[in-house]
Amino acid sequence: MNTARVGWVVDVQNDFMRPPEQGGRLYVRNLFDSSDAGATLVAARIREAVAWMREHCEVLVYTGDWHAHDDAEIEPVAPDARQGTYPPHCMGLSPDPTEREGAEVIPEIRPENPAILPRRATPEQAREVARTAVAERRPVFIQKERFSVFAGNPGTGALLEELERQLGRPLEIIVAGVARDVCVTQAVDGMQERGYRTVAVRDATWGLGVEEEDATLARWAEGGRVVALRELTEESQAQ
Repeated sequence: MNTARVGWVVDVQNDFMRPPEQGGRLYVRNLFDSSDAGATLVAARIREAVAWMREHCEVLVYTGDWHAHDDAEIEPVAPDARQGTYPPHCMGLSPDPTEREGAEVIPEIRPENPAILPRRATPEQAREVARTAVAERRPVFIQKERFSVFAGNPGTGALLEELERQLGRPLEIIVAGVARDVCVTQAVDGMQERGYRTVAVRDATWGLGVEEEDATLARWAEGGRVVALRELTEESQAQ
């Protein structure tokens, strides 16, 4: 089947990718294993995956938590990851510029002049962003207030529908980012539930230990493909 490739980069933001000593407020590493080195182990592979996407995908979409202090998933006193609450992080709506910096995509892969899909976007806003992205060959940045990109921004579904309409072919969505067992899986699961073809790049993601990696990858593989970045590279070279 002839498809249109969309690269999908999940939450590769300063607060998630920087260790605490470098200012990351919710560094992605196994919350239940103090020996886990965390997301720095896949930072280089994520950069390579994004470079591949820029070369081989027709549209590149970034997502990012974009929180206010009163969001349901922000709990400064007693956060509990198993209950879906976390300390303040990625505070894109904070009046504090230092907090806002934590919400920015890491500099190495930060999109240039993205078309922004704001929090609580309407379907028409989403369709306009999709049209702009295709017509002007611009990346998209989806701001979300919940970890699921579909629950966290009501325009996400309309964005995907319009991207497919504008590109004129079924979408194949290549996914990388963090955290594998929270934001990434909610994106992949949501795409598969909506009938989209997904390709999850297993070595360009890292988890929090909320769900076992094997369980996450097995579920993704039931509804789509799970590949190593090397496989994507070899496939594109063979075409």
